[in-house]
Amino acid sequence: MQLTTGSIYKAFTDKQTLFASVFARYLSQRNGSLAARLAQCENGRDQLAALLHFYVDSVCDVEGERGCLVAVSAVELQTLDEELASAVSAALIRNQQNLQQIIRLGQQDGSVNPALDCEATASLMLCIVLGMRVAGKVAATRPDSSIIPLALKLLD
Repeated sequence: MQLTTGSIYKAFTDKQTLFASVFARYLSQRNGSLAARLAQCENGRDQLAALLHFYVDSVCDVEGERGCLVAVSAVELQTLDEELASAVSAALIRNQQNLQQIIRLGQQDGSVNPALDCEATASLMLCIVLGMRVAGKVAATRPDSSIIPLALKLLD
């Protein structure tokens, strides 16, 4: 882009402001893309399948090699200042809450086992998708869609 350091700092004043802007844009784009996929689903189980496909698709393109900004930032949480660490933590908490909401929807519509502990299942699903993003950085460990039926068995 042929930007100079001065050009960047004129726009963002410091590294924290730059990271905060990049992080917010990343979340906005990713969440918008995921929401569009989920809106096409008929029930909670289909939404969870679409979510898993979204993450598999994410690791299969150039973004897979770059990794997930949320996952990478969470690994480095202790090195971030308090404000940035809070933003990363909030993103992970929102992801887990969204998973809980989808699981509850599935339990209500009958597509997910109503006896499942919603919070524990959402926590496990979050671990699965974060693990997919980390494993996706290495071609030899990159997950594909064959794992989705296995993950969905958790809902039975």
